[in-house]
Order: sequence, then C-alpha cells, then structure tokens
Amino acid sequence: MAFQDDYVLRTIGNLVTAIGRLALGKDEVDYQLPAQESQDDPVAAKYRRLRAMAEAGEINEAENLLFEDIPQGDASYLEMGLSFYLGLNEFDDDFLYSSGYSREEIVDGINAIAREFGISGFEDFVDTTMV
Repeated sequence: MAFQDDYVLRTIGNLVTAIGRLALGKDEVDYQLPAQESQDDPVAAKYRRLRAMAEAGEINEAENLLFEDIPQGDASYLEMGLSFYLGLNEFDDDFLYSSGYSREEIVDGINAIAREFGISGFEDFVDTTMV
C-alpha cells in the first residue's frame, strides 16, 4: 500500500510539473510569497488565505475561494493555484479524509485550474482508480 501511495503522490507532482513546463516555462512550480505580508499583492494575499484555510481543514472552502475571480492571463495566479494543490498533496490521507477531501479531488482541481488558463489534455495523466 505504501508503494501505491508514494506512486500517486509522485504522479500528482509530475502532473503539476508537466503543466508548469508547458504553461509557465518552469521546471519547478513553487509560488513564492513575499517575506512580509505587507508586501502581498492580491494573488499572494489570496494564497496566504488559501493555505491557512487548508491547514485548518477547510480545504473545500479554500478550493471554492481559489476559483472565485480568477484573473485571466495572470501566470502568477496559475502558479499559485498549482502550488496550492501541491501543498494539498503533502497532507496525509487521514487529514484529507477528515477534511472531506481526496487525492482524486486534487487531480481534478489541478486539471480545473489548468483549464481556466486554456490548458487541457492532462485529464488521464494520473490514474485516479489507484487513488
């Protein structure tokens, strides 16, 4: 079981990497927050809020907020969204389950944020039957 879990975690990471290379021209997706919260732009402020909500187990609510008022064409928002899902992927299955969330929903969310930026074709990248 541990091998299967590790495989799914890595595959989700690889999905984000593939989208990041295609859309952002980056080998690594890692949205960086300013050192000081006072320096946050609207995307950074939203990311801080999303992370806090997710860490508090409010993952579904955070995901709903992520998809509100998406600025079209803002690559930093796409990177922020992908980083949000990478962060969710780091939570253990028990935490996700107790928060009413799953790895399959992580994959669905990654594909949904990518579609918001005109990126598709990755829907079958992760075999969600293994999740």
